[in-house]
Amino acid sequence: MNSNLVIEEVAEDVENYKEVVQIADENKIKVALIDNQKLKQEFLSTDNYPSFTQVLIISNISHNCYYDDPFFHYILMITKVIRKALKRMLIPNYIKSKQEFISKENQLFRCFYQDINIGFITSTGQIKSTAFIYIHRNIREFIIKKIVIDQKQERVRFLMHFFRIENIIKIPYVQQDYKNQFLKTNKFKNEFIILNEEIESHQSLFHVYKPVDDQIYFVKRIHLRTTFNSSFMNVFHSKDVHIGRAKILASLSHPNVVRLYDWWLEMLNFQPYLFMQIEYCTYPRYVSQAKNLLSYAYFYMNPMSCKQKLKLIQDIMVQIVQGLEFLKLRNIHIVDLKPENIMVTITVTGDLQVMLSDFNPINNNQQTLNNIENMALAFGALIMHLILTFPGDSTLRNNFIAKFQEMNLEDSISLFDTWAQKVKNRNREFSFNLFKNLMQSAQSLLIKQYHDFHELKTIILKIV
Repeated sequence: MNSNLVIEEVAEDVENYKEVVQIADENKIKVALIDNQKLKQEFLSTDNYPSFTQVLIISNISHNCYYDDPFFHYILMITKVIRKALKRMLIPNYIKSKQEFISKENQLFRCFYQDINIGFITSTGQIKSTAFIYIHRNIREFIIKKIVIDQKQERVRFLMHFFRIENIIKIPYVQQDYKNQFLKTNKFKNEFIILNEEIESHQSLFHVYKPVDDQIYFVKRIHLRTTFNSSFMNVFHSKDVHIGRAKILASLSHPNVVRLYDWWLEMLNFQPYLFMQIEYCTYPRYVSQAKNLLSYAYFYMNPMSCKQKLKLIQDIMVQIVQGLEFLKLRNIHIVDLKPENIMVTITVTGDLQVMLSDFNPINNNQQTLNNIENMALAFGALIMHLILTFPGDSTLRNNFIAKFQEMNLEDSISLFDTWAQKVKNRNREFSFNLFKNLMQSAQSLLIKQYHDFHELKTIILKIV
C-alpha cells in the first residue's frame, strides 16, 4: 500500500544554520526505563493483550542537531513520532477527532522503550531506528506503509516504514550443489525487507532492511542479458560486464570507494538476475537526504559562503584523488567520473565523505591513456559543477562546460553570473568572480592533455 502522506523534500536556507545541542539527564534516563519496563510487564499480563498484534517500524533519521547521548534522546523522540504518525493515519479514517484519539490511545497501540533500537548504519554516521509496537487488530488495516514525520524544533525528520509481522513471509531455500554456489533461490525475499524501489530499464535499486544484522543497505538487481550458466567456473570467468563489476567491488575496501558486501545470482521467471548488496550511502541531513554529489551540491553547497565552499571543494577533490589512487593500484578505472556517480554520506564525526562507484578493469596501455585524458576533463567539469550546481539534467551542465571551454575566462565569468541569477538557492553574495582562481585551474584541466596519473594528481593537489 503506497502512502499519500510522504512529504516532498524542499530546499531550505541553511546559510545561518546553528546546531542544537541537547544534554542528557542520567537520572531521567534511569527512571524512564524502569517505569517503562513495569508498564510493559503489566500490559503483557492483561486480558486485553491477545487483541493486539505486533508491527515493525523501520526509520531513517535525518537530523541537523547534536546530542551528547543521541541514542536515548532518539528513543524518547521515536515514541512521540510513532504517536504522531498513527494519529495522522487514523484521523479521520478510524478516529473522529484528536480528543478521541487521546482518550483511546492506550486501547489503540502500545509502545515501549525496550522494543526500540537506535544505531548507526554500517560504516557511517547515519542514524536509523527499528521499533516493535503493539497495535489493536481493529486498526491494522488503517496502517499506511510509509510516512514522513518532522520534528521541526529539533530539526529532525523520520522516514518511517510500517510492516505487519504476519506479512513478512519467508520462502524455503533450495539447496544448491557446490558447482552452482553463486545461484541462490529466494535469498533476496528471505533475507531482506524492501523499504523502497527505484526501477531503471533493466535494473532495480532497492532500499532494504536486513533483520539478521539490523542494518540498512542498497540492493541492486540487474537482469543479465547474456547466455547463463551458473557453474562456478562459468561465473568466475564470465565476461559479463555486470558480473565483472561485482567481482571488482567485492575485492575492494576503502573509505572513498563504495563497498559491496555480497553478490549472488537468482533465477526469476526463468531469467537470470544479478543481486548486489551495497553500502547504504546518503547524506541524511534535515534539509534534504541527498543521494549523490549532484543532489548534495545543489541542496547544501549552493547556499554556502565562498570561503566555506572553497574549503569543501578542496576536501572533496582530495577524497576523490585518494579513491582514484587506490583504484589505480588495482588496475581499475572509473567509467564515468561525474557527480551522479559519486555517492555522499557522513562519517561518525559528522564530516562529509564521498565514495566512488561505477568502474571497470583496465585492459591495456591505450585504455589507460584514454582514461587519464577523460579523467582530466571530468575533473575540470566537476570543479565547475561544485562552484555552482545548476538545476536540471546533465545536458545543461554539458552546455555550460562547452561554453567555458570555448570562451576566455573573463567572458565566461560574466555569462555564468547571468545564468546563476536563475538558481534560487545560491548564496546571496555568490559570483563566479569569487572563484576565479579555481575556474582557471578547471579550464587548464579541460584544455591541457595529461599522460600519466601522477602528473594529473599533482596538478589537482596543487589546486587544493
